[in-house]
Amino acid sequence: MFPTAFFLALVWKFPLPLAGYGHGLDSALMTPFAVLFYGVLTGGFVIVPALGVLCGAFAQSLCKDDIPKARILSVFLGSICALISGIFLNLLERLIGPW
Repeated sequence: MFPTAFFLALVWKFPLPLAGYGHGLDSALMTPFAVLFYGVLTGGFVIVPALGVLCGAFAQSLCKDDIPKARILSVFLGSICALISGIFLNLLERLIGPW
């Protein structure tokens, strides 16, 4: 979640608590605090790791005996889940209105 938030703030935008949306390197350096805030406030520290576990189980089922390939696939799928979660957080204002 932390690298994904950093990446999103660099290339697009990321919501910073009590500061609105930020983008660029200065905002990217603030994203660890935003991830902590949103992880605790919205339950992201439960949802995203749970998705990671599901991705790991799926990768293991696809690559039964090839452990290195399963690890790579698991990290890739987990990163995709974190990216989707970060994009959802960026677009949340459009779904529920300004906060």
